Amino acid sequence: MFKLFACTASVLATISLMGCGSKDTGRVGLVGAASGKAAPSGAASAEQVAKEMRGNVRCPATASTPTPAGGPVDDVTGVRPGMSWDEAANFVLCDNPLLVATEVTSRGFNINTYGQHIRQGFEAKFAEARTVKSSKQILRDMEEQAMRRSGNAYVAPLQPGQSRYYVSTMGQSGQEKVVTVAREEYFPQGKLPTVDSVKQALIAKYGEPSQINANGQTTYLWWEYDPSGGKVSQDSQRHGQCWLTASPDAGTSLSDDCGVQVGALIQGDRENAGLAHSLAVTSQNGTMGLALVNQTESALRQMSDTQKSRQLSEAEKNGTRPKL
Repeated sequence: MFKLFACTASVLATISLMGCGSKDTGRVGLVGAASGKAAPSGAASAEQVAKEMRGNVRCPATASTPTPAGGPVDDVTGVRPGMSWDEAANFVLCDNPLLVATEVTSRGFNINTYGQHIRQGFEAKFAEARTVKSSKQILRDMEEQAMRRSGNAYVAPLQPGQSRYYVSTMGQSGQEKVVTVAREEYFPQGKLPTVDSVKQALIAKYGEPSQINANGQTTYLWWEYDPSGGKVSQDSQRHGQCWLTASPDAGTSLSDDCGVQVGALIQGDRENAGLAHSLAVTSQNGTMGLALVNQTESALRQMSDTQKSRQLSEAEKNGTRPKL
């Protein structure tokens, strides 16, 4: 089985996305240079910042293509593999009025884009209040950040009651579709659910898992399906090959041996492991995602070849003749 790591050559049976916004149309949030508008300035509450960035979100979100009847459940809060960029961003932002989405360019599939910009993913997180700081405050913040980095201090990605997303996408410019969707949430302090209730809620939605692994404070659940939609049994050779790491930060492998893949991680509370501190869920369709990546790279290569051929033809007519 061939693997391609983000940051190597051709795409064959498997592609790995290491670590993998919203569309810049005014429909779903990007402000500043990306949208052609000046970035807002001055102090603002988190609610104000979210309002500036979210654009025309349409809630409740409605899917243009429903989940096929009788097929595996593959959505995370409504976001499914194969969904368009705009539709996925709208679903994500409808999850909470404080969520804002931005395109991510620091992670993605290591394919040759032939100089074309394609959006390979977006993240969504809670907006933060915008403050006006003095130069002295900015310097102090930089020093504190440097100290945390030097000491490898852990900084939690969320506060209690918050959630975040990472959605990887692929497709030609303006036609990008969801490959993988990952969501994580920290439950509010004082309202922590039990681990068992979260597990039962997952089973109620996704069905009986292919595997459950409970170890101390962590409970993992996986759902595996083959490319035809059949559930992978524990005695199958495929069993365990299509497990996902459930986290917005995780790398992901796409394989034509895997159909729908769902993974969930319930993290127990430090003081009481029977209570759930957080939940992360990731979903993708390996076969669909791999085909989309292959199709995109092929289309981009054809566009590049056509452009080079046109340039050669024009050069034959208008190119400078050498002096000999």
